[in-house]
Amino acid sequence: MLARVTAVAVSVALAATATPALAEADSRADLPSAIVSMGDSFISGEAGRWRGNGLTHYPGSRWGTDLAAYDCNSGESWCYHDPARVYGASYDNGCHRSDVAEITHVPSVTVGGVSYPVAPENRVNLACSGATTEAIDTTPFKDPTTQADQLATLAETRRIRLITVSVGGNDIDFAGIIFGCVAAFTEGSSEHCMTTYGPELPARVLTMADNIRRAVGSIRTVMRDAGYADGDYRLVLQSYPAPIPASAENRYVATDWSRWNEGGCPFYDDDSDWAHDTVLPLIAEAIEGVTGADTGTEFLELRHAFDGHEVCAKGVTQATEDNTLKNPLPMAESEWIRWIGVPYLSQGQEQEYAHPNRYGQLALGRCLSALAAATATTHTCEGPA
Repeated sequence: MLARVTAVAVSVALAATATPALAEADSRADLPSAIVSMGDSFISGEAGRWRGNGLTHYPGSRWGTDLAAYDCNSGESWCYHDPARVYGASYDNGCHRSDVAEITHVPSVTVGGVSYPVAPENRVNLACSGATTEAIDTTPFKDPTTQADQLATLAETRRIRLITVSVGGNDIDFAGIIFGCVAAFTEGSSEHCMTTYGPELPARVLTMADNIRRAVGSIRTVMRDAGYADGDYRLVLQSYPAPIPASAENRYVATDWSRWNEGGCPFYDDDSDWAHDTVLPLIAEAIEGVTGADTGTEFLELRHAFDGHEVCAKGVTQATEDNTLKNPLPMAESEWIRWIGVPYLSQGQEQEYAHPNRYGQLALGRCLSALAAATATTHTCEGPA
């Protein structure tokens, strides 16, 4: 089974003093049900352009991995490319809301024991690549208004049943940490990133948790101002899936440059283990600490959702010249994370690195779908058995 969701805690009352549900309380009872994603690149759909990784210089379909490719020659060694085919209008401002973002895969949601179908056009993605918690409620980022302001507008025209949020990574500059690890490896530094960033990380994460709590409060305020009771919809915070495996599960030898120029995972073993076994759990625990009865939020644990499918993981591979857009490398055999900085290979944009690719977003969508169908308030999504 691709993703198994385990209920870890039974449902708790989200609002003991909630006012009557919207279905009974106001004139919006006939509005279509909607679900919404908010936050950063891990939920906006960044890297959704890529269906796995393909190590080729040809500016074609990149062995069937580049979904921005079209009007290719017969061998797909040359194609036109238009990232807007995947990211739509959000390609222009860099939000990169892809057509396969997590929220697009959720067909229904259960609220108060009732299952509500959600049409594709009502699965709304407000997230933006690079966003911090401030982009949700205080400072517009790439878009003209904050995500909370966009939510307020949507709440007037749709019956919002579920809001899921992925945010916090940019508050602690997780991308800076990742690229610090990359720089240490590619420059042959004796000072590894776990030493550089490790001491300051706990304080960053504590601040991040406070920021997330503030943003959650702002979302609640927007919905209450729009006439929603807290129990009229579900509010979910999710953690982050691991982009790289622990060192023992990396198929490339750490002392070999192939880890960089073939695999696209240029990390020392100790930095890999630190990121996988310390950084991600620390972030996840902080996010989970914001959830619960006091904030009325649910938690979706995603750390292990890509187990065995991280970039450079053993047991999976990259596409080859035998693969094409019509004959792609299957999901079960592929990496679900966009690789990082293969030198001299011009493919896509740097901001796509280390994000869930098209297959990864499908996996996350299945995790969220399982949560939406369940009633428990804490959920763990695990990778393939």
